[in-house]
Amino acid sequence: MKPIALWLLATPILGCGPATRASGAPASPNSYFITADKIAQSGARTAWDALRLTVPIVQFRERRGRPAEINRRGRASIYLDDQTRLVIDNVRVYDLRVLEQMAAADILTIEVLSGLDATTYYGGTSTSGMIVIKTKTGPTP
Repeated sequence: MKPIALWLLATPILGCGPATRASGAPASPNSYFITADKIAQSGARTAWDALRLTVPIVQFRERRGRPAEINRRGRASIYLDDQTRLVIDNVRVYDLRVLEQMAAADILTIEVLSGLDATTYYGGTSTSGMIVIKTKTGPTP
């Protein structure tokens, strides 16, 4: 096979590899980065309160007074699960009730990624965006 043909075949594969970025740096203009100072100014007591009070581009829904759904504002699909993913200290969280038990004072940063940025850094199941929470006691890079 000619070298140019090999290069053309390898280019799409390399382009789909994992992305890296500087720790703590916002991914793009479409993402929101919230610091511990802003969380303290909001008066939030729990992580759920901190999200509801500081993240304007996301809808937070409760059922019977408990956290139930996190969705990005805007266009949605009836057929697809468009729930925004949640990661706390590099661990995917499925039960949002954990946010009620986490103190807002323990949060170092909250980063809200758009669907494009989330799929770039965390894979194809994050098309509706992602909320990445880093705690003060969590792992350091």
